[in-house]
Amino acid sequence: MDKIESVKSLSQWLKSKGIRSTKDIKVPEKLVDQVIGQDEAVKVVKKAAKQKRHVLLIGDPGTGKSMLAKAMAELLPEEDLEDILVYPNHDDPNQPKIRVVPAGKGKEIIKAKKDELKELREKESGFKRMVIMIILFLSFLTVIYTKSMQYLFWGILLSLAFMIFFRFFSYSDKFEKEIPKLLVSHKKGDKPPFIDATGAISGAL
Repeated sequence: MDKIESVKSLSQWLKSKGIRSTKDIKVPEKLVDQVIGQDEAVKVVKKAAKQKRHVLLIGDPGTGKSMLAKAMAELLPEEDLEDILVYPNHDDPNQPKIRVVPAGKGKEIIKAKKDELKELREKESGFKRMVIMIILFLSFLTVIYTKSMQYLFWGILLSLAFMIFFRFFSYSDKFEKEIPKLLVSHKKGDKPPFIDATGAISGAL
């Protein structure tokens, strides 16, 4: 690297490199390639990411530890990312069941379950309407033949009782409770997560 001793020499150096403004400076796409002055650390981070190993970074503030850690997260293979689903555990509500699936699969599973729930509710709703219509129709027929309005009253009561019963014993409500919750979600192209727990930020964790 050229030695720069003064502002004038800096100006000359910039001109020699064809740099007139910050727009002329090419910034590497990968964060790890943006780290300056930590060549050895960059090598270690790249190797650790490739081998899926841990790295302990020690140094003064501003030496690039967090930047290197974030860069390492970007280097980790995307295919290793996973979604985490949480299912209810009827034996112990405090210990939910956990299922790990490939990245992006979690949303697909939940969407399929919700579509199934929607279809189930439509069938239940149609069944309820049909039963109530049959009850009321039979009540009207009975009123016509017997000339007694009390059968219409009993028909309405029976319809209400059926609706209440169905409300508390609906299979779709039970099915909805079995739909898992998406605890960790990734989509295609996501990078491994990086959480900065240094300095003032650590107090918020």
